[in-house]
Amino acid sequence: MTLRDVTWRAGGLTLFGIACVIGLDDRLGDGGASSAGTVVAGLFSFGLAILGIVLLVQGKRVALAWRVERSPHRNLAAIIHAQRQRRASRPDRTTIES
Repeated sequence: MTLRDVTWRAGGLTLFGIACVIGLDDRLGDGGASSAGTVVAGLFSFGLAILGIVLLVQGKRVALAWRVERSPHRNLAAIIHAQRQRRASRPDRTTIES
């Protein structure tokens, strides 16, 4: 595992830890009272936990996937594949049929 990968995974662990702290503080601080603030904090901590788990499991691949999705060339492989499929399905023009 490279240093870059370990850094992304450590960031995921940090986000997950922050989400756990927010969730525990939300539960233990108010005595479990339900209000708009606790709901927002709960949803925020859930989102952080999901993002942290994804980073923890996938590491640097998350950053690479994000960069590919934002690139204008993200459909390039599909376009090349479709062109090759069309070429393969066309009849061969080099032979002369009589």
